[in-house]
Amino acid sequence: MNPTTLPRRAVIAGIGAAVLAAGGVRAQSTFPNRPLTLVSPYQAGGSADAIARAIAEAAAKDLGQPVIVESKPGAEGLVGASDVQKAPPDGYRVLWGGAGSMMIVPALRKAPPFDPVTAFTPIAASVDFSFFLYVHPSFPAKDMKEFLAYVKAHPGKVAYATGNNQGLLTMADLSLKHNLDMVKVQYKGETGAATDLLTNRVQAMWATTSVLPFAKEGKLRVLATTLPKRSPLLPEVPTMKELGIAGGEFGGGWLGIYGPAGMPKPVVERLNKAFVAAFNSQDVQTKLYNAGLVYTPVTTPDALARYTKDQRDMYIKTVKDLGIEQE
Repeated sequence: MNPTTLPRRAVIAGIGAAVLAAGGVRAQSTFPNRPLTLVSPYQAGGSADAIARAIAEAAAKDLGQPVIVESKPGAEGLVGASDVQKAPPDGYRVLWGGAGSMMIVPALRKAPPFDPVTAFTPIAASVDFSFFLYVHPSFPAKDMKEFLAYVKAHPGKVAYATGNNQGLLTMADLSLKHNLDMVKVQYKGETGAATDLLTNRVQAMWATTSVLPFAKEGKLRVLATTLPKRSPLLPEVPTMKELGIAGGEFGGGWLGIYGPAGMPKPVVERLNKAFVAAFNSQDVQTKLYNAGLVYTPVTTPDALARYTKDQRDMYIKTVKDLGIEQE
């Protein structure tokens, strides 16, 4: 055999590999060629789920394919997050994920179901949302400083509700930094927590804008927000930062688009383009504003990857610093 002549079998194998590679490139270049699914790990009808549907509709226009929102709530977001983590990394099934489902819940587990940094592919943008401290109208404190003073003067007498882990961590952080002794009452969601706050079974809670309508009606009072600047929805409510009160600095949350680990770069870039355009669309911007959410552009997958790592490390440290027992 001539040393420069390849065996026939090797030539055929090489041609086959080249054809497969070309097919993969062609599949990526024509992505998407069928409908996509955006998994929302939040209850249907809530603000986070509603925003997911607006984003999906806007992204579909750019992608030229329907983007179907599939609600998969449960286990504080883990059901939906785990679903996408295990999906094929082809870009057709992505997650509307965030601090709660991807960071806080794993940080609270002794054996986390996944590492958010390695288990997912960051795709697009971040939406920030704030927490507000709501109290019953009969509560004696009229502002944040009076709230701290009252709780300190009545150790073990003030009950607070938590409708999610973000609210739990925010109040735990505030309690640690100000030596507060409060009674924790945990609920499966903000709806149940707000119901008991309205009837004064509990006196306070950190919650999102989902509870805001009750404050607008005068059924609850709002003392402060964790936003870096005042919310346009409640411009009269001061921020913790401007009040100079420590605690709850991380007490907000964020949402973004993620896919399973190992997605092809061209697919990630195509999805990034579509979802960034969706976030910037007028309809989505209006819905974000009305829900009290703020679009904080993290415009590249690499930037979102760095942000994801920073957030993971911060929440792991926070849980440890607060002495919260892992499940």
